[in-house]
Amino acid sequence: MIDYCRSVMAHFKVPKSFEFVETLPKTATGKLQKFLLREMYWNGVKKVN
Repeated sequence: MIDYCRSVMAHFKVPKSFEFVETLPKTATGKLQKFLLREMYWNGVKKVN
């Protein structure tokens, strides 16, 4: 996957890793709940202003 991205994207846009999940958290209208996705990865990290 990373090799493919390198061949079609600029080097600085290529993701460092991928994570595949069964389902994404969605609202009743079908929109992604981005705050829940962020919470999974930023839980315990202090926010700097």
